[in-house]
Amino acid sequence: MLKLLIVLFVCGLPSLIMASQDASPLVLNANSSGGAINGQLEYFIDPSEKMSFDEVRSKADFTACQGRTVLAQIHHPVWFRLKLERTPNTPKRWWIDYSLFTPPELWFYAPDEKGNYTVKKSTKLSLLTTRSETNPQYLLPFDFNHELSTTLYWRATSYSAYIFPLKVWQLEDWTDKALKKYLFYGALMGVMLGLAIYNLLIYFRLKDRIFLIYFFTIISYMFFTLNVSSLGWRTIGLAELHQYFGITSIVVAITGMFSILFAISLLGDYKQKKWFDFIMYAAVLVYLFALGLVALGRFTEAEKFTQWAGALWLPPVLLMSIYLSFKGSLWARYYLLGEGPTVVGNGLLVMVTQGVIEANSFNTKFYFIAGAWSAILFSQALAEKVNSLKREKAAALRVAVAEKTARLLEAEEYKNSLEEKVSLRTKELSVEVLMHKITSQQLRVSQTKLEEMAYSDALTGLPNRRMFQDRLVQAFTWAQRQQCEFALALVDLDHFKRINDSMGHGAGDQLLHLVAQRLNYALRHCDTVARLGGDEFALIFTAPISREGAITICQRILASFDELVVIDGQLVQVGMSIGLAWYPADGDDMDALIGSADVALYQAKAAGRHTLRYAGYLTDEPKLNS
Repeated sequence: MLKLLIVLFVCGLPSLIMASQDASPLVLNANSSGGAINGQLEYFIDPSEKMSFDEVRSKADFTACQGRTVLAQIHHPVWFRLKLERTPNTPKRWWIDYSLFTPPELWFYAPDEKGNYTVKKSTKLSLLTTRSETNPQYLLPFDFNHELSTTLYWRATSYSAYIFPLKVWQLEDWTDKALKKYLFYGALMGVMLGLAIYNLLIYFRLKDRIFLIYFFTIISYMFFTLNVSSLGWRTIGLAELHQYFGITSIVVAITGMFSILFAISLLGDYKQKKWFDFIMYAAVLVYLFALGLVALGRFTEAEKFTQWAGALWLPPVLLMSIYLSFKGSLWARYYLLGEGPTVVGNGLLVMVTQGVIEANSFNTKFYFIAGAWSAILFSQALAEKVNSLKREKAAALRVAVAEKTARLLEAEEYKNSLEEKVSLRTKELSVEVLMHKITSQQLRVSQTKLEEMAYSDALTGLPNRRMFQDRLVQAFTWAQRQQCEFALALVDLDHFKRINDSMGHGAGDQLLHLVAQRLNYALRHCDTVARLGGDEFALIFTAPISREGAITICQRILASFDELVVIDGQLVQVGMSIGLAWYPADGDDMDALIGSADVALYQAKAAGRHTLRYAGYLTDEPKLNS
């Protein structure tokens, strides 16, 4: 701090002493091309921000710059005046080089051939403006008229500091000088761009994001150096960017954020990561806040935040890289060597904007050299970190292989002991498995028998009442889904009790078995015949089936019992009554349909037995009179 006060005192004392003195005119001769003009420059601060050019010429009290190139912490427009004279043999046309630090707004007043002043305005645009404007002027031409003297004025506007290291040129000399300078800058930019692309290709191969962050860090630094240098955005075909307000704050913020992310990624292997990350991401938030200020048009505040944000994250980064360097981290040493020049460059820039030191071309050259140097050292740091990680991985792999080999030997011994135990146990289990198989087979047989008993009639082998109900539910479900008809028939043997009582239960069982066979034979494969109990049977004619088809099958069943049948060696006359009903005409649920079939069966018995009746209709005649 003491050194800073001394510099301020030394730099400010001459201007305080000479503030009231007017600057002498700048005399141009054949050797004046390329000379600095700040020694003869005068300035005037317009606190009202409304003075016209004529008012400034007549009323303004200009102060000599005395060679100063920076006016810091001034938030009002500043008018500059330059008095010029030329020798008789000096060319009439000259150019003022204002390209090192161009202000956001510049109005240049120069006299024409008649001595009348004309103005050339160069004004930057808001980020939300779509109207096109002329790009900022980097070379300001002016002409001497018939007189050997002239006076130039220009009005500049800035947000934090006025930086104006000016030179006067002949165009041919400026072109030669600029060509050499651009070649020098181009070589340094080529180094940065080449290393950025090289690490980008490594990212595509390794998919490690640190190489991608390196790429954006170097590219953003290139944009930053272009923005503060005389090259400008026009060098890469983006001259339009220079005409927008806040572009410097945007570039500084983006460069700072990528630099922080690169530092976090590179210096991330340490125990104190939490506090370091907290500081780093806090600095990122500061830069994001500055971008928000730019979007709101608060350009002065945005420049202040971007200028001083580095003071938040650069000291921790340097301390961490020094700490890791002492711990033996080679990549941290490369990073420290690479970051050092950029820290110095940032310090120089802050001191320039604060008016501590004067602006000159050295600052710009230093930024380009520091950028190329950082690109080389950062790339080397990345390579060293990758190699270090590979060595650590190889060492860990060797340890893992040794441990695995020891475990394999251990496992081999354990395996041999287990094999003996397994062999004995296998023999025991084989016996148990065989017994289990026998038991399982017996259980399956028993389960099958139980299922048959649960769903089948023991005498006839037909589905019993329980299975009949399941089949009827299925028939209902299918018919409802397909929206079609199906039929249900109830069959009852005529005078079965008489046969059972006169011939015995054995003859009755034979008769029931015979009836079951003939009913099963008469139906289709998809239909169901079930014994409901005693001499009662049920027939389910599954959809699709026509009414004529169901009636035909029932009549065929009746016809099969027209003749006498042999039961227990005796001829017996067997008759049956059939009641037929259809879904959904005769019932749209199970109870209703069974009830309709039962009513039809009752009608068949009432009609004389051994006949067919169905709901809503009467058969032609019974098949058998009994």
